[in-house]
Amino acid sequence: METKLVTAKRNAANLEKFQKRMEEAEIQFKTAMKALPEKEEIPSLLTSISRSGQDVGLEFLLFEPKGEVRKEFYAEIPVAMNVVGGYHDLAVFFDKVARLSRVVNIKNITMGRLKNSPELNTSCTAVTYKFIEPEPEKPSGEGKKKGRKTKKKRTKKKK
Repeated sequence: METKLVTAKRNAANLEKFQKRMEEAEIQFKTAMKALPEKEEIPSLLTSISRSGQDVGLEFLLFEPKGEVRKEFYAEIPVAMNVVGGYHDLAVFFDKVARLSRVVNIKNITMGRLKNSPELNTSCTAVTYKFIEPEPEKPSGEGKKKGRKTKKKRTKKKK
């Protein structure tokens, strides 16, 4: 009993420290969630990306959102892009995309010079992310009860 009492007192003394850690973790989680758009915010985010390119003088030949790719707790939303513009305009566009409040990565960048022009034809994929709520787990008792009933029925059939 004394050992349990000492352990309980030690845990009580650390309670404030654990509560502080929990509050910090919740703040970090909220900050991270702000960087992952929800489904309703995806169209406005895509509009922001497109507008960023147009503002610096890029011409969009292709801006095609692809199907989302589900991961463990988030989904990737790729957008295939093909733009024409100057090298420096493209660099400013990538910088603007990097400064958006949401996480957007630019991948698979391919550049080629247009014939008789100083402009570049650039194809790339912009990838943004959204948080996926985990599906609620079924109570553990449900699966076990079904299994037991099945076993009993099989047992009765064998007799």
